[in-house]
Amino acid sequence: MSINPMTGLGMTDVGSRSRGGRIWKMGGLIGLILVVYVIVRNYLYVHRGMLEPDFELIHDAYDFNLFELPLILLIIALVCAGLAVTWRSSRKALLWVGGIYAFLGVDLFLLRYYVTYVEPERLVIQQVRLETPKLDQAVRLLHISDIQAGAVGEYQEAIFEQIEALEPDLILNTGDFLQVVPPATFESEWPKLHALIERVNPRLGTFAVFGDTERELYRLKRDALEPLVMLSSREQRIEVGAGAISLHGLSLYQSKSGEWAMRSVERWLEQSEPNDFRILFGHSPDYALSVAETPIDLCLAGHTHGGQVNLPFIGPLVTYSEVPKEWAKGFRRVGIPYLNVSAGAGSNRRYGLPPLRFNCPTEMTLIELVPMRTIR
Repeated sequence: MSINPMTGLGMTDVGSRSRGGRIWKMGGLIGLILVVYVIVRNYLYVHRGMLEPDFELIHDAYDFNLFELPLILLIIALVCAGLAVTWRSSRKALLWVGGIYAFLGVDLFLLRYYVTYVEPERLVIQQVRLETPKLDQAVRLLHISDIQAGAVGEYQEAIFEQIEALEPDLILNTGDFLQVVPPATFESEWPKLHALIERVNPRLGTFAVFGDTERELYRLKRDALEPLVMLSSREQRIEVGAGAISLHGLSLYQSKSGEWAMRSVERWLEQSEPNDFRILFGHSPDYALSVAETPIDLCLAGHTHGGQVNLPFIGPLVTYSEVPKEWAKGFRRVGIPYLNVSAGAGSNRRYGLPPLRFNCPTEMTLIELVPMRTIR
């Protein structure tokens, strides 16, 4: 009895293709299970209040999506590679399936690196030119907000080196200087940040309001903060050539309540000169919802961080503010005043959260106030 060797090879090839097909089906099934698992886990984070926001849940979601999940994918890839050593007839399919899972796992780890270490330190300088008849000479105003350093280091030094290079005439800071992450403390980090503030003090001064994260600043005396001047429900008039800039800083509570903000604003407007260039600034932009009809030239705020995570076609997931999402960062007109909401020079570090950023880099805004050109 003779056996056709070609028939045996054909049967082996069919069997190999059959086992390879089962490997692909199994790989697809595992992928489907993972997709469902990821959707359920993230739904539970949202359902439990992650977007309210709850920063502990945000931290958990970050660890799951950008550490646990890619680790699971790489483990599956390693299992496929191990099986490929012994299951020679299915080796090609196993290597392909393992390669896909390894690719996805590595991509997620690279995304973790990008959102944690690259974009949070990719400081962007936004530039705005604003003409006004109230000033007869140009003023370079730098708006900075939410440095929110977990510890003062190279990145914070780079921020102030950039400020020096911009040569502003006036700096307005809308709060949240530090948000220390242990073992760092306010006592260890504030002197470092204060030294940087002293180094770049511009000719018209550096003024700020209180944010959410530096309650320890309240107990420091004014002369200990110099050249930084805190304007909490206070005003300051700065003469600039033949004109003047009138500043009014809101307290933290006032910035989050239009009603309380307006009580302070109305008193300021009664006392200030109508020909002064009026700038109102507070930590949260919520107050801006109440000032649309007031004779103010410019409003400044921070607090929102621009959402920190901006998804395409969706926008910021969390703004922690009552203003519309499109107001969460950027320069726009809101009635009579212009409003600039900074996306922040730093990132939220509450509960030790890493400095996360995606599609929303850190920023400062240079606003050039220039005399309005006359029409001849």
